[in-house]
Amino acid sequence: MKPSPLEQHQRLLGRRDFLRTAGGGLGAAALASLVPGVAGADAAGSHHRPRARRVIWLFMAGAPSQLDTFDPKPGLVDRFREPLPPSVTQGQRVTAMTRGKEQLVCPSRYTFRPAGQSGVEWCELFPHLAGVADDICVVRTLSTNAINHDPGKTSFCTGSEIPGKPSMGAWLSYGLGSLNKDLPDFVVVPSAFWSGRVNVQALYARLWGSGFLPSRT
Repeated sequence: MKPSPLEQHQRLLGRRDFLRTAGGGLGAAALASLVPGVAGADAAGSHHRPRARRVIWLFMAGAPSQLDTFDPKPGLVDRFREPLPPSVTQGQRVTAMTRGKEQLVCPSRYTFRPAGQSGVEWCELFPHLAGVADDICVVRTLSTNAINHDPGKTSFCTGSEIPGKPSMGAWLSYGLGSLNKDLPDFVVVPSAFWSGRVNVQALYARLWGSGFLPSRT
């Protein structure tokens, strides 16, 4: 005879059933933490088997402007030397470098040309990269609400302008795991010297921290 719903409920709450279920769940979690490689992705609940084996992330703070490299803005040519419209700053505080100075629109001095079958426009500064344009993915849909460096850098490295969120390396470590439990999941190599000064480009540890994700040593 099929047990009644009340009997089924009482059986699920039984001591032995609870211990057996909990023991199996804790054992699986412990095993996942000991197995390298894709175990990290399974523990994270991913239903896609990861294919990436390694990622090199170059965040070059202090590099040339995106307007002079990979993000052409031809509309700025017609507005050259016009005052910066309030719609850009939206009342935000400007940086100390530009405080008290006249804010004018200035386009790039370099030209851009389509390259490859994709037709992505490349700056004349990168003729060799333009030769392999179809092998490179250029993303031009990123945006931020901040106009200053610090929240922009934090948003670029963690996905949020508010400090404390996990970095790109922490997410990859959480999703892909490690190929060797005796080696770190990811390594950060900050620049130490710039313009004769020390640690200018070391930036902040929060840009590569684990945030609310589990930390690993």
